[in-house]
Amino acid sequence: MFQSNEFSSKPGDRYARQLRRGFRRLRFEPEIETEYRRKLIETERVPASVCAAVGACVWLAFALVDLHRISILGLWGQFDAPVWLWFGLRWSVLVLLVAGAAIIRNGRGDYTRLSWTMYAAMGLAIAVTAVIVHSKGLFAADSAQIVVVMAAFLPLGLTFRRALAAALIVAIFSIVALLAFDTQHELEHRVQTVAMLLLAIPVAAMGGYLREHSQRRQFLLTAILDRQAHTDPLTGLANRRSLFAHAERMVHLAAKQGSAVAFAIIDVDHFKRFNDSYGHGAGDLALQQVANVLSADLRAPLDMAARLGGEEFCVLLCGPSPEAAQARFDHLLARIRSLAIPHAASPTGFLTLSIGAAALARHERFATLVTRADAALYRAKHEGRDRVRWA
Repeated sequence: MFQSNEFSSKPGDRYARQLRRGFRRLRFEPEIETEYRRKLIETERVPASVCAAVGACVWLAFALVDLHRISILGLWGQFDAPVWLWFGLRWSVLVLLVAGAAIIRNGRGDYTRLSWTMYAAMGLAIAVTAVIVHSKGLFAADSAQIVVVMAAFLPLGLTFRRALAAALIVAIFSIVALLAFDTQHELEHRVQTVAMLLLAIPVAAMGGYLREHSQRRQFLLTAILDRQAHTDPLTGLANRRSLFAHAERMVHLAAKQGSAVAFAIIDVDHFKRFNDSYGHGAGDLALQQVANVLSADLRAPLDMAARLGGEEFCVLLCGPSPEAAQARFDHLLARIRSLAIPHAASPTGFLTLSIGAAALARHERFATLVTRADAALYRAKHEGRDRVRWA
């Protein structure tokens, strides 16, 4: 739902803002829209493959009936262009549906173009074959075209707009085929069928609109809850649970690639005295300022800043050497000093940080890394605070 470097923002702010703003036109702001479409493709992959498979089964039944019909007409061994077009369309679409169901089910990535192509091919083939079947004096269910028009709004991985465009294309093609080429039925019958096709679009579209609106709302609510479960509500940084989950992955990745990892535990100096002097409201504001400084120095997508609890924070850096990490930690201390947050109960007269750092050793687990960084933090405090010490 979100990337690890997104913790610098307040929990759920983008999603909550979008939820308040609404989305009657079924569009989010660009970044959230991209996330939603990616999620839609993931969640509807199985339903889309099932729809394609069911469509293939139904299509196969019609294809077998077609073989019987062609035998009745006694057209085997003869070249009749419309019949061979009918036969070719039916079996070509069947192959497309079977292959498409397998690709969607087992493949990766965006399959929406394939879904759109399968749907359009099925709808256009039905319109053409219906005209050919009628011309041979055989029965063809006109209701099949109506069903296909409404099927555009099934869970195929398509957004409402794409589904509506597909339904309109199939409906317009079917209407043209009925009015221009179906000479076996009276005009009144064809007009009635056209009216049913036109009526099917708004009826199905309303259901499709409501379904996607509900999906989008649920997507935003889930995203808000997900971010709140992984972030600290005061600072917007990652919480302890999210930190450990992310760090375990990074340690595993570092072990495979042989890359460096630096971890630091950061404590706001004499923070209890700060709260006693200025009140908890001022303390919360100070913690938010510290969090902003920590998150501003992160390098996406692997670095992470987190709040461990109270006035204790941490930073995980992936890739830098100990020298480079030292420079970045020194920069953090300098940034906090430059804020010049008054702290009368501190020997320095303003808010400062103490940092205990450790570099990941070969085959070391993250829990051990945390223990070493915590010991280094204790040394930093014991030696006078407002400094970085390494394990």
